Amino acid sequence: MSYVVIARRWRPQQFDEVIGQEHVSKTLSNAIANQRIAHAYIFSGPRGVGKTTTARILAKAVNCEKGPTPTPCNECASCKAITRGNSLDVLEIDGASNRGIDEIRNLREKIRFAPSMGKYRVYIIDEVHMLTKEAFNALLKTLEEPPEHVIFIFATTEIHRVPATILSRCQRFDFRRMAVRTIMDHLKHICEGDKINVEEEALLQIAKKADGSMRDAQSILDQIISYAGNEVKFEDVVQALGVIHQDFFFKLTELIKDADIKNIILSANQIFETGYDLNEFLLGLEEHFRNILVLKSTGMANLIDTSELYVDRYKSLAEEFSENDLIGYLQVIGETINAVKSSQQPQLKFELGLIKLAKLPQTTQIEQLLEKIDLLKKKADNSLTTSANAVREEPQKTPELSLDYIKDRWSVLVDKIAEKRASLAEVLKKAEFLAFDGKKLSVSFNSEGAIVEGEKSWIERVISSELNHSVRLSVKVEKSAGKKAKKREEIPKEEIMKKIVSKSELLHKLVDEFDLEVI
Repeated sequence: MSYVVIARRWRPQQFDEVIGQEHVSKTLSNAIANQRIAHAYIFSGPRGVGKTTTARILAKAVNCEKGPTPTPCNECASCKAITRGNSLDVLEIDGASNRGIDEIRNLREKIRFAPSMGKYRVYIIDEVHMLTKEAFNALLKTLEEPPEHVIFIFATTEIHRVPATILSRCQRFDFRRMAVRTIMDHLKHICEGDKINVEEEALLQIAKKADGSMRDAQSILDQIISYAGNEVKFEDVVQALGVIHQDFFFKLTELIKDADIKNIILSANQIFETGYDLNEFLLGLEEHFRNILVLKSTGMANLIDTSELYVDRYKSLAEEFSENDLIGYLQVIGETINAVKSSQQPQLKFELGLIKLAKLPQTTQIEQLLEKIDLLKKKADNSLTTSANAVREEPQKTPELSLDYIKDRWSVLVDKIAEKRASLAEVLKKAEFLAFDGKKLSVSFNSEGAIVEGEKSWIERVISSELNHSVRLSVKVEKSAGKKAKKREEIPKEEIMKKIVSKSELLHKLVDEFDLEVI
Protein backbone atom coordinates (compact mmCIF):
# COMPACT_ATOMS: atom_id res chain seq x y z
CA MET A 1 0.00 0.00 0.00
CA SER A 2 1.35 3.43 -0.94
CA TYR A 3 2.21 5.99 1.75
CA VAL A 4 -0.56 8.40 2.76
CA VAL A 5 0.63 11.82 3.87
CA ILE A 6 -0.13 13.17 7.35
CA ALA A 7 -2.57 15.78 6.07
CA ARG A 8 -4.80 13.03 4.65
CA ARG A 9 -4.34 10.44 7.39
CA TRP A 10 -5.16 12.96 10.11
CA ARG A 11 -8.03 14.70 8.33
CA PRO A 12 -10.93 15.29 10.80
CA GLN A 13 -13.98 13.07 10.35
CA GLN A 14 -16.24 14.70 12.95
CA PHE A 15 -17.13 18.30 13.74
CA ASP A 16 -15.45 18.12 17.15
CA GLU A 17 -12.18 17.05 15.47
CA VAL A 18 -11.89 20.25 13.45
CA ILE A 19 -9.10 22.25 15.10
CA GLY A 20 -9.38 25.97 15.80
CA GLN A 21 -12.82 26.49 14.18
CA GLU A 22 -15.11 25.74 17.08
CA HIS A 23 -17.44 28.63 16.22
CA VAL A 24 -18.21 26.99 12.85
CA SER A 25 -18.42 23.42 14.13
CA LYS A 26 -20.79 24.32 16.95
CA THR A 27 -23.12 26.34 14.71
CA LEU A 28 -23.37 23.59 12.06
CA SER A 29 -23.85 20.85 14.69
CA ASN A 30 -26.69 22.75 16.36
CA ALA A 31 -28.30 23.54 13.00
CA ILE A 32 -28.32 19.85 12.02
CA ALA A 33 -29.57 18.75 15.43
CA ASN A 34 -32.46 21.24 15.19
CA GLN A 35 -33.26 20.32 11.56
CA ARG A 36 -32.32 23.83 10.37
CA ILE A 37 -30.28 22.75 7.36
CA ALA A 38 -29.78 25.56 4.84
CA HIS A 39 -29.66 25.00 1.08
CA ALA A 40 -26.45 27.02 0.55
CA TYR A 41 -23.33 27.73 2.62
CA ILE A 42 -20.18 29.68 1.87
CA PHE A 43 -16.96 29.06 3.82
CA SER A 44 -14.27 31.75 3.63
CA GLY A 45 -10.82 31.96 5.16
CA PRO A 46 -7.08 31.39 4.60
CA ARG A 47 -5.75 28.24 2.96
CA GLY A 48 -5.43 25.07 4.96
CA VAL A 49 -7.70 25.97 7.89
CA GLY A 50 -10.43 23.33 7.32
CA LYS A 51 -12.96 24.76 4.85
CA THR A 52 -13.15 21.73 2.52
CA THR A 53 -12.81 19.28 5.41
CA THR A 54 -15.77 20.89 7.19
CA ALA A 55 -17.77 20.76 3.94
CA ARG A 56 -17.17 16.99 3.68
CA ILE A 57 -18.15 16.45 7.32
CA LEU A 58 -21.34 18.42 6.68
CA ALA A 59 -22.07 16.26 3.64
CA LYS A 60 -21.60 13.11 5.73
CA ALA A 61 -23.75 14.53 8.55
CA VAL A 62 -26.75 15.13 6.27
CA ASN A 63 -26.40 11.83 4.33
CA CYS A 64 -25.53 9.45 7.17
CA GLU A 65 -27.95 6.52 7.44
CA LYS A 66 -28.50 7.52 11.08
CA GLY A 67 -29.09 11.14 10.23
CA PRO A 68 -29.15 13.89 9.48
CA THR A 69 -27.00 13.91 12.61
CA PRO A 70 -24.25 16.21 13.96
CA THR A 71 -22.13 13.09 14.64
CA PRO A 72 -21.97 10.93 11.47
CA CYS A 73 -21.20 7.28 12.18
CA ASN A 74 -18.44 6.88 9.57
CA GLU A 75 -19.51 3.21 9.36
CA CYS A 76 -22.43 3.22 6.95
CA ALA A 77 -22.01 2.93 3.20
CA SER A 78 -22.76 6.60 2.63
CA CYS A 79 -20.20 7.82 5.18
CA LYS A 80 -17.51 5.47 3.87
CA ALA A 81 -18.14 6.53 0.27
CA ILE A 82 -17.86 10.21 1.18
CA THR A 83 -14.67 9.53 3.19
CA ARG A 84 -13.15 7.70 0.19
CA GLY A 85 -14.28 10.51 -2.13
CA ASN A 86 -16.31 8.33 -4.50
CA SER A 87 -19.85 9.08 -3.34
CA LEU A 88 -22.32 9.74 -6.15
CA ASP A 89 -24.24 12.13 -3.93
CA VAL A 90 -21.30 14.42 -3.07
CA LEU A 91 -19.69 16.22 -6.03
CA GLU A 92 -16.55 18.27 -5.45
CA ILE A 93 -15.96 20.82 -8.21
CA ASP A 94 -12.80 22.89 -8.66
CA GLY A 95 -13.96 26.42 -9.39
CA ALA A 96 -10.62 27.34 -10.99
CA SER A 97 -10.83 24.72 -13.76
CA ASN A 98 -14.65 24.61 -14.11
CA ARG A 99 -15.34 28.31 -14.16
CA GLY A 100 -17.34 28.85 -17.33
CA ILE A 101 -21.05 29.17 -17.99
CA ASP A 102 -21.21 25.79 -19.75
CA GLU A 103 -20.05 23.93 -16.63
CA ILE A 104 -22.68 25.69 -14.53
CA ARG A 105 -25.39 24.84 -17.09
CA ASN A 106 -24.39 21.17 -16.90
CA LEU A 107 -24.54 21.38 -13.13
CA ARG A 108 -28.05 22.84 -13.32
CA GLU A 109 -29.14 19.92 -15.49
CA LYS A 110 -27.75 17.34 -13.05
CA ILE A 111 -29.25 18.76 -9.85
CA ARG A 112 -32.71 17.63 -10.94
CA PHE A 113 -31.75 14.01 -10.30
CA ALA A 114 -32.51 12.61 -6.87
CA PRO A 115 -29.70 11.33 -4.63
CA SER A 116 -28.74 7.72 -5.19
CA MET A 117 -27.86 6.69 -1.65
CA GLY A 118 -28.35 9.48 0.89
CA LYS A 119 -30.98 12.13 1.45
CA TYR A 120 -29.18 15.07 -0.23
CA ARG A 121 -27.05 15.75 -3.26
CA VAL A 122 -24.23 18.00 -2.00
CA TYR A 123 -22.24 20.20 -4.41
CA ILE A 124 -18.95 21.43 -2.98
CA ILE A 125 -17.42 24.14 -5.21
CA ASP A 126 -13.87 25.00 -4.11
CA GLU A 127 -12.32 28.40 -4.97
CA VAL A 128 -15.74 29.61 -6.06
CA HIS A 129 -14.42 33.15 -6.57
CA MET A 130 -12.77 31.91 -9.80
CA LEU A 131 -16.13 31.51 -11.58
CA THR A 132 -16.81 33.97 -14.37
CA LYS A 133 -19.45 36.66 -14.11
CA GLU A 134 -21.66 34.76 -16.55
CA ALA A 135 -21.29 31.55 -14.53
CA PHE A 136 -22.34 33.34 -11.35
CA ASN A 137 -25.36 34.79 -13.13
CA ALA A 138 -26.33 31.32 -14.39
CA LEU A 139 -26.09 30.01 -10.82
CA LEU A 140 -28.23 32.73 -9.23
CA LYS A 141 -31.72 31.37 -9.94
CA THR A 142 -30.81 27.82 -9.02
CA LEU A 143 -29.12 29.01 -5.84
CA GLU A 144 -32.17 31.00 -4.80
CA GLU A 145 -34.71 28.18 -5.36
CA PRO A 146 -32.85 24.86 -5.50
CA PRO A 147 -34.58 21.47 -5.31
CA GLU A 148 -35.21 20.25 -1.76
CA HIS A 149 -32.64 17.49 -2.08
CA VAL A 150 -29.72 19.83 -3.08
CA ILE A 151 -27.22 21.58 -0.82
CA PHE A 152 -24.53 23.93 -2.14
CA ILE A 153 -21.31 24.47 -0.18
CA PHE A 154 -18.91 27.07 -1.57
CA ALA A 155 -15.33 27.54 -0.34
CA THR A 156 -13.12 30.55 -1.09
CA THR A 157 -9.94 32.26 0.07
CA GLU A 158 -11.01 35.57 -1.48
CA ILE A 159 -14.50 36.32 -0.28
CA HIS A 160 -14.35 39.88 -1.65
CA ARG A 161 -14.39 38.51 -5.21
CA VAL A 162 -17.70 36.72 -4.74
CA PRO A 163 -20.66 38.83 -5.96
CA ALA A 164 -22.96 40.20 -3.30
CA THR A 165 -25.92 38.54 -5.04
CA ILE A 166 -24.34 35.14 -4.33
CA LEU A 167 -23.39 36.02 -0.74
CA SER A 168 -26.93 37.15 0.06
CA ARG A 169 -28.27 33.70 -0.88
CA CYS A 170 -25.85 31.77 1.38
CA GLN A 171 -25.10 31.31 5.06
CA ARG A 172 -21.59 32.66 5.50
CA PHE A 173 -18.97 31.18 7.84
CA ASP A 174 -15.58 32.84 8.29
CA PHE A 175 -12.76 30.44 9.17
CA ARG A 176 -9.97 31.84 11.32
CA ARG A 177 -6.23 31.73 10.83
CA MET A 178 -4.69 29.14 13.15
CA ALA A 179 -2.75 30.32 16.20
CA VAL A 180 0.84 29.09 16.53
CA ARG A 181 0.12 27.40 19.86
CA THR A 182 -2.92 25.61 18.37
CA ILE A 183 -0.84 24.25 15.49
CA MET A 184 1.93 23.16 17.88
CA ASP A 185 -0.48 21.25 20.11
CA HIS A 186 -2.05 19.43 17.16
CA LEU A 187 1.31 18.54 15.62
CA LYS A 188 2.44 17.19 18.98
CA HIS A 189 -0.72 15.05 19.09
CA ILE A 190 0.05 13.73 15.60
CA CYS A 191 3.65 12.92 16.51
CA GLU A 192 2.52 11.04 19.61
CA GLY A 193 0.08 9.04 17.49
CA ASP A 194 2.77 8.23 14.90
CA LYS A 195 5.40 7.58 17.63
CA ILE A 196 7.67 10.42 16.50
CA ASN A 197 9.93 12.08 19.08
CA VAL A 198 10.11 15.80 18.35
CA GLU A 199 11.53 18.75 20.28
CA GLU A 200 9.15 21.53 21.27
CA GLU A 201 11.37 24.14 19.66
CA ALA A 202 11.23 22.22 16.38
CA LEU A 203 7.42 22.20 16.55
CA LEU A 204 7.49 25.94 17.22
CA GLN A 205 9.52 26.64 14.08
CA ILE A 206 7.26 24.41 11.98
CA ALA A 207 4.15 26.18 13.31
CA LYS A 208 5.64 29.60 12.57
CA LYS A 209 6.65 28.52 9.07
CA ALA A 210 3.09 27.35 8.39
CA ASP A 211 1.82 30.93 8.79
CA GLY A 212 -1.57 30.00 10.26
CA SER A 213 -2.30 27.03 7.97
CA MET A 214 -2.76 23.61 9.61
CA ARG A 215 -2.41 21.81 6.29
CA ASP A 216 0.89 23.58 5.58
CA ALA A 217 2.13 22.67 9.06
CA GLN A 218 1.29 18.99 8.49
CA SER A 219 3.04 19.02 5.12
CA ILE A 220 6.17 20.60 6.64
CA LEU A 221 6.14 18.04 9.46
CA ASP A 222 5.95 15.29 6.86
CA GLN A 223 8.96 16.80 5.11
CA ILE A 224 10.99 17.10 8.33
CA ILE A 225 10.25 13.48 9.33
CA SER A 226 11.45 12.37 5.89
CA TYR A 227 14.68 14.31 6.54
CA ALA A 228 15.32 13.42 10.18
CA GLY A 229 13.48 10.17 10.77
CA ASN A 230 11.65 9.43 14.02
CA GLU A 231 13.88 11.75 16.10
CA VAL A 232 13.21 15.34 15.08
CA LYS A 233 15.44 18.01 16.63
CA PHE A 234 15.53 21.76 16.21
CA GLU A 235 18.77 21.55 14.19
CA ASP A 236 16.96 19.30 11.69
CA VAL A 237 14.34 21.98 11.13
CA VAL A 238 17.07 24.61 10.73
CA GLN A 239 18.86 22.49 8.12
CA ALA A 240 15.77 21.37 6.23
CA LEU A 241 13.89 24.68 6.15
CA GLY A 242 16.72 27.23 6.34
CA VAL A 243 15.36 28.65 9.59
CA ILE A 244 17.53 31.13 11.52
CA HIS A 245 18.55 29.83 14.94
CA GLN A 246 17.02 31.88 17.73
CA ASP A 247 20.39 32.18 19.47
CA PHE A 248 21.64 34.25 16.54
CA PHE A 249 18.97 36.90 17.22
CA PHE A 250 19.99 37.10 20.87
CA LYS A 251 23.65 37.45 19.89
CA LEU A 252 22.84 40.22 17.39
CA THR A 253 20.74 42.02 20.00
CA GLU A 254 23.77 42.19 22.32
CA LEU A 255 25.90 43.61 19.48
CA ILE A 256 23.26 46.25 18.74
CA LYS A 257 22.98 47.17 22.43
CA ASP A 258 26.77 47.56 22.66
CA ALA A 259 26.94 49.44 19.30
CA ASP A 260 29.62 46.97 18.14
CA ILE A 261 29.67 48.02 14.47
CA LYS A 262 32.58 45.76 13.51
CA ASN A 263 30.96 42.53 14.67
CA ILE A 264 27.56 43.63 13.33
CA ILE A 265 29.07 43.93 9.84
CA LEU A 266 30.80 40.53 10.25
CA SER A 267 27.51 38.95 11.36
CA ALA A 268 25.67 40.49 8.41
CA ASN A 269 28.28 39.09 6.06
CA GLN A 270 27.94 35.66 7.66
CA ILE A 271 24.17 35.72 7.11
CA PHE A 272 24.65 36.72 3.48
CA GLU A 273 27.29 34.06 2.76
CA THR A 274 25.26 31.32 4.45
CA GLY A 275 22.50 31.95 1.92
CA TYR A 276 19.70 32.89 4.29
CA ASP A 277 16.91 34.90 2.76
CA LEU A 278 17.48 38.46 4.03
CA ASN A 279 13.77 39.28 4.25
CA GLU A 280 13.13 36.08 6.22
CA PHE A 281 15.93 37.05 8.59
CA LEU A 282 14.58 40.58 9.04
CA LEU A 283 11.07 39.26 9.69
CA GLY A 284 12.52 36.95 12.34
CA LEU A 285 14.46 39.85 13.89
CA GLU A 286 11.29 41.95 13.85
CA GLU A 287 9.39 39.22 15.71
CA HIS A 288 12.33 38.93 18.14
CA PHE A 289 12.14 42.62 19.13
CA ARG A 290 8.36 42.44 19.18
CA ASN A 291 8.61 39.66 21.78
CA ILE A 292 10.88 41.86 23.92
CA LEU A 293 8.43 44.78 23.61
CA VAL A 294 5.44 42.63 24.59
CA LEU A 295 7.22 41.33 27.69
CA LYS A 296 8.42 44.85 28.53
CA SER A 297 4.91 46.31 28.25
CA THR A 298 2.79 43.50 29.69
CA GLY A 299 5.12 41.05 31.44
CA MET A 300 2.94 38.22 30.01
CA ALA A 301 4.92 35.42 28.38
CA ASN A 302 1.80 33.73 26.98
CA LEU A 303 1.43 36.58 24.47
CA ILE A 304 4.62 35.67 22.60
CA ASP A 305 5.21 32.65 20.36
CA THR A 306 8.43 31.17 21.66
CA SER A 307 9.80 28.11 23.35
CA GLU A 308 9.94 27.90 27.13
CA LEU A 309 13.73 27.78 26.75
CA TYR A 310 13.84 31.41 25.70
CA VAL A 311 11.23 33.02 27.98
CA ASP A 312 13.73 33.85 30.74
CA ARG A 313 16.20 35.31 28.22
CA TYR A 314 13.45 37.52 26.80
CA LYS A 315 12.51 38.68 30.29
CA SER A 316 16.11 39.69 31.07
CA LEU A 317 16.41 41.54 27.76
CA ALA A 318 13.16 43.38 28.44
CA GLU A 319 14.75 44.91 31.54
CA GLU A 320 17.67 46.32 29.51
CA PHE A 321 15.60 48.29 26.99
CA SER A 322 12.92 50.95 27.25
CA GLU A 323 9.70 50.84 25.27
CA ASN A 324 10.85 53.83 23.19
CA ASP A 325 14.07 52.00 22.28
CA LEU A 326 12.17 48.91 21.14
CA ILE A 327 9.65 50.92 19.11
CA GLY A 328 12.54 52.70 17.40
CA TYR A 329 14.18 49.36 16.57
CA LEU A 330 10.95 48.00 15.08
CA GLN A 331 10.50 51.10 12.92
CA VAL A 332 14.05 50.81 11.53
CA ILE A 333 13.61 47.08 10.83
CA GLY A 334 10.37 47.78 8.95
CA GLU A 335 12.11 50.42 6.83
CA THR A 336 15.00 48.02 6.16
CA ILE A 337 12.61 45.27 4.98
CA ASN A 338 11.14 47.64 2.37
CA ALA A 339 14.61 48.89 1.36
CA VAL A 340 15.99 45.34 0.89
CA LYS A 341 12.98 44.32 -1.24
CA SER A 342 13.34 47.25 -3.66
CA SER A 343 17.12 47.64 -3.77
CA GLN A 344 19.53 46.33 -6.40
CA GLN A 345 22.10 46.03 -3.58
CA PRO A 346 20.19 44.19 -0.84
CA GLN A 347 23.32 43.35 1.16
CA LEU A 348 24.23 47.04 1.46
CA LYS A 349 20.72 47.97 2.63
CA PHE A 350 20.73 45.03 5.03
CA GLU A 351 24.04 46.06 6.61
CA LEU A 352 22.99 49.71 6.74
CA GLY A 353 19.78 48.77 8.56
CA LEU A 354 21.66 46.81 11.22
CA ILE A 355 24.13 49.68 11.70
CA LYS A 356 21.22 52.12 12.11
CA LEU A 357 19.88 49.90 14.90
CA ALA A 358 23.21 50.16 16.70
CA LYS A 359 23.46 53.92 16.20
CA LEU A 360 19.98 54.77 17.50
CA PRO A 361 20.34 56.88 20.67
CA GLN A 362 19.13 54.94 23.70
CA THR A 363 16.65 56.42 26.12
CA THR A 364 19.17 56.18 28.98
CA GLN A 365 21.62 58.39 27.06
CA ILE A 366 18.91 60.94 26.33
CA GLU A 367 17.82 60.92 29.98
CA GLN A 368 21.40 61.58 31.10
CA LEU A 369 21.63 64.48 28.66
CA LEU A 370 18.33 65.92 29.91
CA GLU A 371 19.59 65.65 33.50
CA LYS A 372 22.68 67.69 32.58
CA ILE A 373 20.50 70.30 30.85
CA ASP A 374 18.25 70.51 33.93
CA LEU A 375 21.33 70.95 36.13
CA LEU A 376 22.64 73.79 33.95
CA LYS A 377 19.21 75.37 33.92
CA LYS A 378 19.02 75.29 37.71
CA LYS A 379 22.46 76.93 37.97
CA ALA A 380 21.38 79.65 35.55
CA ASP A 381 18.15 80.23 37.49
CA ASN A 382 20.11 80.55 40.73
CA SER A 383 22.42 83.17 39.14
CA LEU A 384 19.44 85.15 37.88
CA THR A 385 17.78 84.98 41.29
CA THR A 386 20.94 86.29 42.98
CA SER A 387 21.17 89.18 40.51
CA ALA A 388 17.50 90.01 40.99
CA ASN A 389 17.92 90.05 44.76
CA ALA A 390 20.88 92.42 44.42
CA VAL A 391 18.78 94.75 42.32
CA ARG A 392 15.97 94.67 44.87
CA GLU A 393 18.40 95.52 47.65
CA GLU A 394 19.42 98.73 45.86
CA PRO A 395 16.17 100.20 44.54
CA GLN A 396 16.48 103.08 42.11
CA LYS A 397 15.63 106.48 43.56
CA THR A 398 12.84 108.38 41.83
CA PRO A 399 14.06 111.91 40.94
CA GLU A 400 12.48 114.71 43.01
CA LEU A 401 9.74 116.60 41.13
CA SER A 402 10.71 120.26 40.73
CA LEU A 403 10.27 123.14 38.32
CA ASP A 404 13.67 122.47 36.74
CA TYR A 405 12.79 118.79 36.26
CA ILE A 406 9.50 119.77 34.58
CA LYS A 407 11.36 122.21 32.30
CA ASP A 408 13.75 119.42 31.28
CA ARG A 409 10.85 117.06 30.57
CA TRP A 410 8.60 119.68 28.92
CA SER A 411 9.69 118.92 25.35
CA VAL A 412 8.88 115.22 25.90
CA LEU A 413 5.47 116.15 27.34
CA VAL A 414 4.76 118.44 24.37
CA ASP A 415 5.73 115.66 21.90
CA LYS A 416 3.33 113.30 23.69
CA ILE A 417 0.51 115.85 23.37
CA ALA A 418 1.42 116.46 19.70
CA GLU A 419 0.57 112.82 18.88
CA LYS A 420 -3.10 113.64 19.39
CA ARG A 421 -3.39 117.45 19.23
CA ALA A 422 -0.65 119.05 17.16
CA SER A 423 -2.03 122.63 17.24
CA LEU A 424 -2.25 122.58 21.03
CA ALA A 425 1.34 121.35 21.23
CA GLU A 426 2.53 124.34 19.15
CA VAL A 427 1.04 126.68 21.73
CA LEU A 428 2.51 124.73 24.66
CA LYS A 429 5.99 125.07 23.15
CA LYS A 430 5.77 128.84 23.88
CA ALA A 431 4.97 128.40 27.56
CA GLU A 432 6.80 130.56 30.12
CA PHE A 433 7.23 128.80 33.47
CA LEU A 434 6.38 130.90 36.50
CA ALA A 435 6.38 128.59 39.53
CA PHE A 436 5.74 125.06 40.88
CA ASP A 437 4.76 124.40 44.51
CA GLY A 438 4.84 120.60 44.30
CA LYS A 439 1.26 120.31 43.11
CA LYS A 440 0.41 123.32 40.95
CA LEU A 441 2.39 124.40 37.90
CA SER A 442 1.97 128.04 36.92
CA VAL A 443 2.67 128.88 33.25
CA SER A 444 2.20 132.00 31.15
CA PHE A 445 1.18 132.32 27.48
CA ASN A 446 0.51 135.16 25.03
CA SER A 447 -2.95 135.74 23.64
CA GLU A 448 -3.04 132.12 22.27
CA GLY A 449 -3.07 130.85 25.82
CA ALA A 450 -6.86 130.81 25.74
CA ILE A 451 -6.63 127.53 23.82
CA VAL A 452 -4.61 126.01 26.67
CA GLU A 453 -7.18 127.25 29.19
CA GLY A 454 -9.93 125.35 27.34
CA GLU A 455 -7.94 122.05 27.30
CA LYS A 456 -6.47 122.38 30.79
CA SER A 457 -8.11 119.23 32.27
CA TRP A 458 -6.91 116.99 29.46
CA ILE A 459 -3.38 118.49 29.58
CA GLU A 460 -3.25 117.88 33.36
CA ARG A 461 -4.08 114.17 32.84
CA VAL A 462 -1.33 113.74 30.25
CA ILE A 463 1.28 115.56 32.36
CA SER A 464 0.33 113.65 35.52
CA SER A 465 0.53 110.33 33.64
CA GLU A 466 3.95 111.06 32.19
CA LEU A 467 5.44 112.42 35.41
CA ASN A 468 3.81 109.74 37.64
CA HIS A 469 2.68 112.62 39.86
CA SER A 470 -0.56 114.56 40.21
CA VAL A 471 0.00 118.03 38.69
CA ARG A 472 -2.55 120.83 38.39
CA LEU A 473 -2.09 123.58 35.82
CA SER A 474 -2.47 127.34 36.39
CA VAL A 475 -2.63 129.24 33.08
CA LYS A 476 -1.96 132.97 32.79
CA VAL A 477 -2.63 134.78 29.48
CA GLU A 478 -0.59 138.00 28.77
CA LYS A 479 -2.67 140.85 27.29
CA SER A 480 0.23 143.38 26.82
CA ALA A 481 0.92 142.10 23.37
CA GLY A 482 -2.59 143.06 22.38
CA LYS A 483 -2.14 146.63 23.78
CA LYS A 484 1.12 147.15 21.91
CA ALA A 485 -0.61 146.07 18.72
CA LYS A 486 -3.34 148.65 19.29
CA LYS A 487 -0.80 151.44 19.94
CA ARG A 488 0.93 150.59 16.68
CA GLU A 489 -2.38 151.02 14.90
CA GLU A 490 -2.87 154.59 16.39
CA ILE A 491 0.45 155.98 14.84
CA PRO A 492 -0.33 158.10 11.70
CA LYS A 493 0.48 156.45 8.39
CA GLU A 494 2.34 159.57 7.15
CA GLU A 495 4.89 159.29 9.93
CA ILE A 496 5.33 155.59 9.28
CA MET A 497 5.94 156.21 5.57
CA LYS A 498 8.38 159.06 6.27
CA LYS A 499 10.38 156.75 8.52
CA ILE A 500 10.44 154.12 5.79
CA VAL A 501 11.60 156.69 3.17
CA SER A 502 14.25 158.15 5.44
CA LYS A 503 15.72 154.68 6.01
CA SER A 504 15.96 153.93 2.27
CA GLU A 505 18.37 156.10 0.20
CA LEU A 506 16.79 154.91 -3.06
CA LEU A 507 13.27 155.90 -2.00
CA HIS A 508 14.60 159.28 -0.77
CA LYS A 509 16.15 160.09 -4.22
CA LEU A 510 12.93 159.15 -5.99
CA VAL A 511 10.88 161.48 -3.78
CA ASP A 512 13.26 164.43 -4.38
CA GLU A 513 13.79 163.92 -8.10
CA PHE A 514 10.18 163.45 -9.05
CA ASP A 515 8.82 165.72 -6.33
CA LEU A 516 6.62 162.96 -4.92
CA GLU A 517 4.31 163.33 -1.98
CA VAL A 518 4.37 160.71 0.79
CA ILE A 519 0.84 159.81 1.94
